[in-house]
Amino acid sequence: MKKKKQRMLNCLLILFFIAATVCGLLIWSDHKGSAAADAAIDEAQDLKPPADDGLMDFSGLRSENPDVVAWLTIPGTVIDYPVAQAADNDYYLHRDIQKTSNKNGALFLDCRVRADFSGFNNVVYGHHMKSGRMFQNLVQFKDKAFFDRRTSGILHTPGKTWRLEFFAVAVTCQNSEWYEYAFASIGEKEAHIQKIKNSAMHYRDIGLATDDRLVVLSTCSYEHEGARTVVAARLEDYLKEPSSHLAQICVALRPNTE
Repeated sequence: MKKKKQRMLNCLLILFFIAATVCGLLIWSDHKGSAAADAAIDEAQDLKPPADDGLMDFSGLRSENPDVVAWLTIPGTVIDYPVAQAADNDYYLHRDIQKTSNKNGALFLDCRVRADFSGFNNVVYGHHMKSGRMFQNLVQFKDKAFFDRRTSGILHTPGKTWRLEFFAVAVTCQNSEWYEYAFASIGEKEAHIQKIKNSAMHYRDIGLATDDRLVVLSTCSYEHEGARTVVAARLEDYLKEPSSHLAQICVALRPNTE
């Protein structure tokens, strides 16, 4: 009987050792995969060319990946990434800007809108990563104090530099009106602006008009199943401003020390 109990104990110890080893390997593999994924993001950020007189040269980026349509920067956050656009809204969920399989994915513009952001409502998607990478920092806009401080960002596109003037944040569902992209009339655009205002958690009245261009930044949220945190901004052309205003771009892009 004692020998039988000893054999059972030995078997249990062996099984425990195997389970512990497998768990350790899985944790190590996940850590290694996360490190590789983060390294790919750092590599992508290293590709960022300097902005000369407020304009960014996209020739190098687009030689690496023709899908690159913009570069998005939000001062005071880690958001400083290229934006791609594919033929569908699935491709860059699982691939980085180098088109390599990557759990971080890449920021990408909705495939149904024009690549030059000339549509009325332009949605950019990005993952909510536990590491704080990609669009995780968007959730900070739900804090009123943060929303009040972070009023603008920068969107570089080939040939243009835009100021993003943030005006709303909300928690919504993945198929809500925030993601609409087709508008047949001025009335539909007016109704869309009103829907955003009505559903916003925080809203800043910046005098929106139906001929404005809107950009919505979207990431996963966890208030309920299928929840999304969305932050809306209006595009303003920096190049229409006096040259002295261009200097403010450099000020806006300085690292935040708060």
